[in-house]
Amino acid sequence: MEMNFCRRCGTRLTNVQNHIFRCENDHTIFANANPTVGIFFVTSDNKVILSERGIEPHKGMLDSFGGFVDSNETLEQAAIRELKEEANLDTADYENLKYLCSAYGNYPYQGDNLPVLSTFYWTRLLANKELTPSDDVAAVHYIHINEVDSKLLHDDDVRHGFSKLQELFSEN
Repeated sequence: MEMNFCRRCGTRLTNVQNHIFRCENDHTIFANANPTVGIFFVTSDNKVILSERGIEPHKGMLDSFGGFVDSNETLEQAAIRELKEEANLDTADYENLKYLCSAYGNYPYQGDNLPVLSTFYWTRLLANKELTPSDDVAAVHYIHINEVDSKLLHDDDVRHGFSKLQELFSEN
């Protein structure tokens, strides 16, 4: 990631090492990855429920449910909040979230490529609950886990998470 100016004093930054930058006032700035969460739903007949992105970047592509972790929020709290925002679900509507994997990706935003570190979970809906797309989700797609075209998934981190989900369900 490229950083030009110190967010503390506004002077020019110099790249010291990889993600570490320093300005002339000796402020050290770290360009760390932004934490995100993603949740995959799997049905009893091995269909995965994916969201369709309703906004840029990658509008129209398939995605897990989820998003950025807010400050002072755990990964689990972010996942629960995102499921409420994007699918209108409460914790009583799905099984406990199960950790799947983490993955690195990039999120294009206003001309920058923000590095993201995504933590993925999977779960199952309970008793005939339907997902209602809202927030930045345009639609919901039920696709057999072996029939998803990974090129339609919006970024490398989601593709990695989805491949781990396929591995998990091919073992069962």
